Amino acid sequence: MRSFEGQHSDNVAIKRSREEKQRQLVQLKEQLATLKAHAAPAIREALVKRIAELDAELRQPAKPPREGREGREDAPRHPRREARPSVFRAEDGGDRSAAVTAASVFASPRRRS
Repeated sequence: MRSFEGQHSDNVAIKRSREEKQRQLVQLKEQLATLKAHAAPAIREALVKRIAELDAELRQPAKPPREGREGREDAPRHPRREARPSVFRAEDGGDRSAAVTAASVFASPRRRS
């Protein structure tokens, strides 16, 4: 039973980059070469099949890189959520020293400086 649809354990192919596929192809060819003569034929067939699949994928021309946000300076990143009013009463008023101490008390240890 799945806790939610699309979780990591679903039967979904792992997406690999072209370099990772090339490395995997080299590894599989090495495994096939070092396979002992008494190894199960099913293992040998599976390796040969996967090598052929990877080889066919790598023979296809590489896809052009997708346009991401890196190239676009005109599109600012939107905040993930809207700013909320402060939950500390000291921050709402003019007393900044109390606001700083209240915020630092409840801050994460990683964020304290």
